[in-house]
Amino acid sequence: MNDLSTKLRLDLRSGLAAIYGPRLKGLFLFGSYARGQAQSESDLDVLVVLDRIDHYGAEIDRTGHLASRLSLEHGVTISRVFVSQADWKERRTAFLVNARAEAVAA
Repeated sequence: MNDLSTKLRLDLRSGLAAIYGPRLKGLFLFGSYARGQAQSESDLDVLVVLDRIDHYGAEIDRTGHLASRLSLEHGVTISRVFVSQADWKERRTAFLVNARAEAVAA
């Protein structure tokens, strides 16, 4: 994990905590940053675990300003994926199995 992702993780975590409060149940990196293989063109893949997901699009909208601001400040595109706490713990889709395998707490 490089310095960019460490600073960005802290900024992202605090921003999401301000938006969601106790609804935020976890924040994980996956993909190239989590594997330590990030290149200059790599995006930062972030998995946001919430108590529930009522409407996925609403979560994208709710966090769009934060993600845009941090992307510009840190020079990296932030790709967000939202998942409910129940799905993170129990669901076995190919995506979630792979994300769990390489997840790094942020």
